Amino acid sequence: MASYKDLHNRVFKKIQKIQREVKRKRLALPIEKYSVYDYPTIVVACGYIKKKKIFVERSGKPINVTWGDDIKSRLSELKLIGPLCDNPIGACAEPKAANKVKNKFPKCKMNELQFSDPYRPRTRKRKKYCKNCKYTFSEVL
Repeated sequence: MASYKDLHNRVFKKIQKIQREVKRKRLALPIEKYSVYDYPTIVVACGYIKKKKIFVERSGKPINVTWGDDIKSRLSELKLIGPLCDNPIGACAEPKAANKVKNKFPKCKMNELQFSDPYRPRTRKRKKYCKNCKYTFSEVL
C-alpha cells in the first residue's frame, strides 16, 4: 500500500525533473522566450491502495489517451452536464494519473484510488482539487 508520504515524495521528484527540463530548455532559448507556461499547471500522484505502484502525471491536453471504462463514463457524464469549473474536461493531472493506475490494475475500483495533493511545479505550492476532479473522483477526493 502506498503511503501518503510515498505519494508526495513521488510528486516532488517529478517536480524536480520538470524543473530540470525547463531549465535545460530555457538555457537553449533567448531570455525573451521564457514563459510561466513552460511549466505544467499541476502535478499529482495516484496510487492503488492495495499495491505500492504510484503514477505521477501532469496537467495538459490529453493526447492519445485511451481512457479506462470507469473514468471514461465519469468524464462523459461531466461533458453532458457541462464543466463545473474553467478547466477543460480530461486535461487535469488527476484523471490521467488515475487512468494509468486503472490500466495497470484493471480490478481497481474508483474508491480504491489514492491521490496526493495537487502541486504547482513552478512555485511548489499545494493547490486545491478542481470541481471537475471532485465530481469525477467523488469517492476519494
